[in-house]
Amino acid sequence: MRVLMWEHFAPGGPIRVGGHHFARRFLARGDRVAWCAGPLAPWNVAFGNDEVRARRRLWERGGEWLESGRLFAYAPLTWSPHRRRPILDSAGIARRTLRMTTPSCAATLARAGFEEVDLLFMEPGAPMTALLDLYPRARSVYRMCDDTAAFPDTPRSFAAIEREVFARVDLVVATARVLEERARRAGARRVVHLPNACEPEGFAGPVAPDPLLASLGRPLAIYAGALDHWFDTALVEETARRRPDWQFALIGPERGAPGPVLTAPNVHFLGPRAYDALPACFAAADAGLVPFRLTPMTDAIHPIKVYEYLAAGLPVVATPMAETAAMRAPIALARDADAFAAALDASRAQDAADGGASRAARVRFASLHTWDDRFARLLAEIGLAGVPADVHAAGRMPKRVAGGAR
Repeated sequence: MRVLMWEHFAPGGPIRVGGHHFARRFLARGDRVAWCAGPLAPWNVAFGNDEVRARRRLWERGGEWLESGRLFAYAPLTWSPHRRRPILDSAGIARRTLRMTTPSCAATLARAGFEEVDLLFMEPGAPMTALLDLYPRARSVYRMCDDTAAFPDTPRSFAAIEREVFARVDLVVATARVLEERARRAGARRVVHLPNACEPEGFAGPVAPDPLLASLGRPLAIYAGALDHWFDTALVEETARRRPDWQFALIGPERGAPGPVLTAPNVHFLGPRAYDALPACFAAADAGLVPFRLTPMTDAIHPIKVYEYLAAGLPVVATPMAETAAMRAPIALARDADAFAAALDASRAQDAADGGASRAARVRFASLHTWDDRFARLLAEIGLAGVPADVHAAGRMPKRVAGGAR
């Protein structure tokens, strides 16, 4: 089966989102996958952050074959970039974005064997209407994983585009209840709630602690993820000042404007690390943090890092966003710095006193929420459970929608 996945992040970066985990499982099933990111705008040829540079390399090389030649990675350059800027912020620009690429995006994908695709899997950063126009015969999935319209850099026309997508795709996959409800209210034909998860086996095994983190001293609280506008810098700063005996390590790319500069001497910003290095980082830590601002936008976030911290056996302290509160996970919810500091102390005391029972409960919870299970549910929802992976002709896979084929 030919699967076209259009995601926000290029493969191989420090951020691993749900699409990455699903792509690995499509490949393990024997499918061929095209992974696209972007599109790039003309000014991205000269400027951009690490993520933009990763996409630019894919464009400059005409794409790359990864995973033993079964995954084709590419990022197109368009002369019609859909951006939150005058003239560019329109649904019409978004629809034309793949028609005005250099070289032709469709031709590049066709040369890689994706002239037709059997499954179109899109996340919010994708040029969704353009893709639905380009591949009208493919089964289509829109995975809602954020309240994207609320992001400060999202084009204002995104909400209208998303409503059109709800009406056209075969399946909407929502990672949070608030997203599921919004899709249903907007008239999406078929919606399923499918939260994020983890690969517990990658975090649960014995691993040597990361030397740099280990050198910071114990106890150590860790945050692993992007430092973006949802990251509550002031909360971390105030918590660190209340607990000078703790060290606080922040691992991940700095994006957007996270807020005030961190000045507490026991807070250490270590930059991004490879995803495969996270188990060693967690092995050096005593607690995992999810210090997100409490806003309507963060109520739509179902944080993968909660599962990954728990899979590593770490106690977790998180702000009470709608999804962290609804997970029913063995974590502490704290709204302010005093509560965060108290929860860190309590978690350390409990782990010292219960002989590993709390750690075992955390690992057990994570083992019940795996990407394997989520992938099996995804296949079932799109009608591919039991369908051989070597079915390559889109015409041989009739679309399945609520109420039957269309």
